[in-house]
Amino acid sequence: MAIATENRPDFSNPDTCLAWLASLNPTNLHEAHSALSAMFSALAETPPLPARHLEVLEAARSPVEFVQTELARRYAARPLPPVSQEDETLRIVLELWQHMLRSYTLIAQRSALDPAFIDRRPMLAQRRIHYHGALIIEYFRARREVPPGMWSELHRLYGAAEDWSVATVRVAEPLNETWRAQSCAEAYIAILLTDASNPYGRTPREFTWILRWAQRFAPHCSIHTDVSVDEKSAYAIDLSQDFGLRPIAVATAGKSLRRVDSQRLAAHIQAVVAQFKRGASPASLGLGEDCVQPACARLLVSLYRPWGLAAAGRRFPRRSSAGSIQIATDLPSIGFFVAGRPFEQPSEMRAGTFRDTMSVYTIGEQVESAARSEAETYARAAQLGLVLEHWEIADQSLQGFRIARHTSGSRIDHRQLVALRPADGENFLLAEISWLMYRGNGQLLAGVSLMAGVPQMVGARIRNANGVGLRENYHQAFILPAVPALKSESSLVIPAGWYQADRVIDVHGEKPFTARILRLVARGTTFDRVTFERLPA
Repeated sequence: MAIATENRPDFSNPDTCLAWLASLNPTNLHEAHSALSAMFSALAETPPLPARHLEVLEAARSPVEFVQTELARRYAARPLPPVSQEDETLRIVLELWQHMLRSYTLIAQRSALDPAFIDRRPMLAQRRIHYHGALIIEYFRARREVPPGMWSELHRLYGAAEDWSVATVRVAEPLNETWRAQSCAEAYIAILLTDASNPYGRTPREFTWILRWAQRFAPHCSIHTDVSVDEKSAYAIDLSQDFGLRPIAVATAGKSLRRVDSQRLAAHIQAVVAQFKRGASPASLGLGEDCVQPACARLLVSLYRPWGLAAAGRRFPRRSSAGSIQIATDLPSIGFFVAGRPFEQPSEMRAGTFRDTMSVYTIGEQVESAARSEAETYARAAQLGLVLEHWEIADQSLQGFRIARHTSGSRIDHRQLVALRPADGENFLLAEISWLMYRGNGQLLAGVSLMAGVPQMVGARIRNANGVGLRENYHQAFILPAVPALKSESSLVIPAGWYQADRVIDVHGEKPFTARILRLVARGTTFDRVTFERLPA
């Protein structure tokens, strides 16, 4: 039951704490959270004997996990700006994880010379790694930059477990859904795997699965002190540095370097995927009752390279870059800046739109017309309330950009469709927001993945069961041409939720045609991207 502040029991007494925890029904999240924080503070201020203190902490772990998970739902769905309504929720969630970490640290310090506690050292070490990792994971969940010093402290905790020769000793871990046990090394690896999974580019559902799978798959990895920087398909971790996993090829040899071997994990993921193909359910493979197909298999396959092969999967190298980039983030603006006009029903389209395609006869007239067209386009956009944002380019590759925004702007979602144009670009291109992260100073970083080819805005409508759709309105869509050099076939970008294999749609552009949808290329929050075939007229 939730207890009002003035009626809280004497939390300095372990027996009182245990009785209160046994009756706790944490449905009032904020009151339960506040009371748990008060309990940990009282125990730290006047600590009982280490054994009694530990007894209370172990009893509190399950309700703490429940309350924290429920509160985190409030900011997990979207990137959390540093100054926002739910920023306070993140603050108190981090505070409670810190209470747990400090409490286990206090017990470890006070029992360090107690011979009766030697057999509990593995558990205390594992719990400290677990709760420090919980802090890092919370920053991932909120899509916030991990603060300086967080990784180096995690490495220090693992290094201490090695020094005590307890790193590989398994202890009971009720919070591990699969194994119900975990070693320090496994807790540490689970956090490292989460970091390697592109956490800033995952939906809340995917992130929940990744956290569970990182725990499930961690025993298939191992950490070694023998390191060869010549290896190509392995990760390294430097205990003296303030970052997570790095490809071993870019590591610097030294006593603090560790090799993370995930070869067994690669083979295990392959085996799980093979069982999927034979019809096994995710639940039967220990992936979770809430895992559904095909999303589960698709996510697991995407983790094969970063988890099993120590490879990020980037086809083209990034290079440092500078300059500005224009971005349209809402669907009306995207259509307008791609086509130079707002989307209209085909029957309403008129000649003489802003990007008139009439031929001209001299270079001078072309330049003047283009300049006038650009100016008219921006003026018309302003009249319609359509806005372009200006971001800075941090780096780029053939596949996309890493961009930054220092000022406030429209709210951006992961897997959102955008249109962008670098300062030196001629056309607006379509792209998908692949990841988002806020820095501590409020700067928003984003990764954008380009869709190959110059898009053409078209109208699209679904044919009904009788094969006709003449009474239905068209919806804004885009057609992308094939780009053989990038192994990209022609595709349609249609409204979200339209994908259905073999669905027939009418496409109205420069040359109207009827198309049959073939395959889903990408699914975003505001679009489906599909391959198609043209049907005979």
